[in-house]
Amino acid sequence: MTGIYLDNAATTFPKPRQVGEALRDWLETGAGSPGRGNHALALRSGDAVHRVRRGLARFFGVRDANRLVFCCSGTDALNMALKGFLDEGDHVLISSMEHNSVLRPLRGLERDRRIRLEVVPCDSLGRLDPGDIVGRFNERTKLVVVSHASNVAGTVQPIGGIGTAVRERGAYLLVDAAQSAGVLPLDLGALDVDMVAFAGHKGLYGLQGTGCLIVGDRIRSLRPWREGGTGVDSLSETQPRAWPEAFESGTPNVPGILALGAGLAFIEEKGIDAIRGVEMERCSQLWEGLAGFENVEMYGPPPGEDRVGVLSLNIRGWEPGDVGDVLNSNHGIRVRTGLHCAPLAHRTLGTHPSGTVRLSPGYFSTPDDIRKTVLAIGMLARTLVAG
Repeated sequence: MTGIYLDNAATTFPKPRQVGEALRDWLETGAGSPGRGNHALALRSGDAVHRVRRGLARFFGVRDANRLVFCCSGTDALNMALKGFLDEGDHVLISSMEHNSVLRPLRGLERDRRIRLEVVPCDSLGRLDPGDIVGRFNERTKLVVVSHASNVAGTVQPIGGIGTAVRERGAYLLVDAAQSAGVLPLDLGALDVDMVAFAGHKGLYGLQGTGCLIVGDRIRSLRPWREGGTGVDSLSETQPRAWPEAFESGTPNVPGILALGAGLAFIEEKGIDAIRGVEMERCSQLWEGLAGFENVEMYGPPPGEDRVGVLSLNIRGWEPGDVGDVLNSNHGIRVRTGLHCAPLAHRTLGTHPSGTVRLSPGYFSTPDDIRKTVLAIGMLARTLVAG
């Protein structure tokens, strides 16, 4: 049933063995709720969650682990950052490659006349020039939001240069690291980045329903995105102010957090550079194999340029959804088709409104998987010519 899985940009599969083992251990030896009691199982869960928080903080170069907040998803983390940080009258800049998880909450704030939003165009490969960002600044510019790596074209943005330019002008940078966390080195201690949001189920090999928001030291306060029980200061009728409890209301997703910790352990064992090397090798194999078909058009930077292993393509004469259906039904190849929740990116790449066929190999993809995929897509490309 699994077939050839090339949809790792949506969620990585399969997961490392350690992830399943961490879940089974928690379920079989004690599934207590952290912060909700002083008995052994609650304390055990609390200690386990704290260890994962510290491990992630170390991995991302965060000095204060309490500024790493566990969320329900990358989307949840972005909403927490945007709606907790922005004030009425603020001016916000985003790139034209952003995901709907950035665009929609900001359009909502704009609709309610709370902020003014401006989209900065990228080039035809999805690359953003830091100079184009700062050229749009005005006296009300407070926040710049940039996707570190595109979920459509694989394009990697120069967040180091962007962050420096933004900070020099007194504004703040929020990075959407959904496609880069666990894939690209991301050291907040060495970058001028103020907030980072990411999902746990992609490059970090965790489960759906997990994510994190990292908040840097320059941000002194953030309004809670949700309020309720935190397991601390229960006598108070208002939300606690201490980090991270102020932002983690409700019983945490302990199995998801422990799986995230196991995924992180896998990355640290293998090495982030080694994992990226495998993914880029598979991506290059795809690109080189498909480049020989004149009816196949690929988007984004070619191999050798700064990118992640996300490759979008179209076959002339075919609708993306039809390509995906044939690959799935006839060849057992699992890909994603359409707009990938990023209509701005498709306008930038010239693939709006139909979108693309997206192939995203992962660490566990094999050379044979790629060879079979190239053959299957080649058959479709030749079918058009033969017809």
